[in-house]
Amino acid sequence: MTATTTLPTIPVATGLQSDGDRIVLRDISWERYTQLRDDPAQMRIRMTFHNGVLELLSPSGPHERIKRLIEGLVTAWCEAQEIAVASFGSTTCRSEPKKSGLEPDTCFYIENEPRVRNHEDLDLQFDPPPDLSIEIDISASSLGRLPVYLGLRVPEVWRTNGVWLKIYCLANHGYEAVSASLALPGFQPEKLLEFLARRTEIDEITLIREFRTWAATQKPSSGSDA
Repeated sequence: MTATTTLPTIPVATGLQSDGDRIVLRDISWERYTQLRDDPAQMRIRMTFHNGVLELLSPSGPHERIKRLIEGLVTAWCEAQEIAVASFGSTTCRSEPKKSGLEPDTCFYIENEPRVRNHEDLDLQFDPPPDLSIEIDISASSLGRLPVYLGLRVPEVWRTNGVWLKIYCLANHGYEAVSASLALPGFQPEKLLEFLARRTEIDEITLIREFRTWAATQKPSSGSDA
């Protein structure tokens, strides 16, 4: 009987380093990475692959809660601002030519939403990368994932731990930290953090409803030059 590919069968000889719920394997081939990534037994494990290094991560409860709230708040902003958006969550984004792949904590198509509207799966050989990817830095820093995003040419990446939020936009030679989102003009990071800080005070439905009500007041008026 052929054994299924599960995490314990990965040879330690590849160079194993463990840090809580984070495991790093070195000298991994692209073929080995895709074999593991496509194994149904590993569906709940997040994998980041770049230049032969494979990171395996099992997200924590606080990580997932903040992630889900941010997804709800970003979607509420887009709804209030009447912005078309397609959420692909933690869908695998990978590129064989760049030998890079990962699952964002969550990601959105905004400018390119019409191009993926009728898609259930992503293939970055043909599809554009997400317009916005968001990383939650609770148990580990996501700075090391920026080179992967660079290889995939993701235009904008947010990093947050629920207390601070940093925005990175793709530039000529890498990512530059900026003060405002290009993917969501007018979006106020400090307001998102303000609402996230209230997550232990009120229920999530009320929190998102109140954020949506506020976001509606930020919609640019059609205005007149009278």
